[in-house]
Amino acid sequence: MVLDLETYVTVMTQLAASGGAQAEVLARHGLDEARWNAADAHWQALLSGALANENEGIPALLATCTAAYQAVSRAAAPPISLEQFAQVTSLLHETGDVQAALARAGVTLADYVRGSEHWSPRMAEDPGAERRFHAALRGERGGSPSRQGEG
Repeated sequence: MVLDLETYVTVMTQLAASGGAQAEVLARHGLDEARWNAADAHWQALLSGALANENEGIPALLATCTAAYQAVSRAAAPPISLEQFAQVTSLLHETGDVQAALARAGVTLADYVRGSEHWSPRMAEDPGAERRFHAALRGERGGSPSRQGEG
């Protein structure tokens, strides 16, 4: 059984985050260890071949695989809350120091970027989300709280 690239990357990503629950992850995708090993060997051979045959630049297959991995990773992890996004944004404006602002808020740069990718378009489309963001920037707690991933 040959998996398409997106499914392969999805399973690979879930296995990496499974904490040793490999059998459960594979079962969710209708795989057993032997079928997964065959699919993994197939894709690893294709990726290695693409790298070996590429003289300059990034091979198209590797770029496609990387984009699929990023998409799967973003979908798997919920963004920071709107309030956390506002807190980091406020700290960035106050301090001008990205590392300090992230450390004070307990947020990684990847989390903040993912939060920006998630919340910025939502605020542009949803005046309520924008109001909650600005209220959070001002330190107001009275609005309806936002749960992670809401919106």
